[in-house]
Amino acid sequence: MDKRTSIRLEKREETGKQHCKKIRSEGKIPGVLYGHGYPKSIPFSVAVQSIAPVVQSGRWETARLDVVTPGGKKELCLMRDLQRNPLTGDILHVDLLQLKKGHKVSVNVPVEIIGREKCAGIKQGGVFEQLIHEVEMEVLPSEIPASIVIDVAGLPIDGAIRISDVEFPESAVLVLSPEEMIVTIAPARVEAEPVPEEEEEEETAEVEVVAKGKTKEEED
Repeated sequence: MDKRTSIRLEKREETGKQHCKKIRSEGKIPGVLYGHGYPKSIPFSVAVQSIAPVVQSGRWETARLDVVTPGGKKELCLMRDLQRNPLTGDILHVDLLQLKKGHKVSVNVPVEIIGREKCAGIKQGGVFEQLIHEVEMEVLPSEIPASIVIDVAGLPIDGAIRISDVEFPESAVLVLSPEEMIVTIAPARVEAEPVPEEEEEEETAEVEVVAKGKTKEEED
């Protein structure tokens, strides 16, 4: 599990598109905080530089955040939703979920592949295929993994790594079957060699001659 990031939220009195646009022009991101202790979500704004490094890490869905609310209360949170500008990639809005100690939370944990450059099956000409890119699980907040690391260095041709081959946190309850394959190394497909055009013409001519010969015999 990665080192936690600390962020401080600022109170946001107003809502609406124009107000959010104004907040973004000030280098901040609008958002809402919700969870067990917040039946009514709390609108907030947060500095872009506080959130951006977590988002750019590619693991924002599993990154646990030490949050100080506008009221000064400390909470452990996850980013539950993230809206970005499809053209610029700028962060437009973020939802934070309060985590409660002892209560499991559902998360999608990314699969990280290592050892491809040393993979025995790939060196032998096998085709690497990753079938699962993230694993959904219910897990205690203290045990949320940043990623599921899969080492394929020793994987041979026709080899596979399944869910059952991976060690998960003790509290984790998985949605996937233990037999689901995460990665495989398949044998390289051998394509049939193309027949030269001249040979194809000769074969066609022979077939035509035989066919005509049969027809003549039948007429006799």
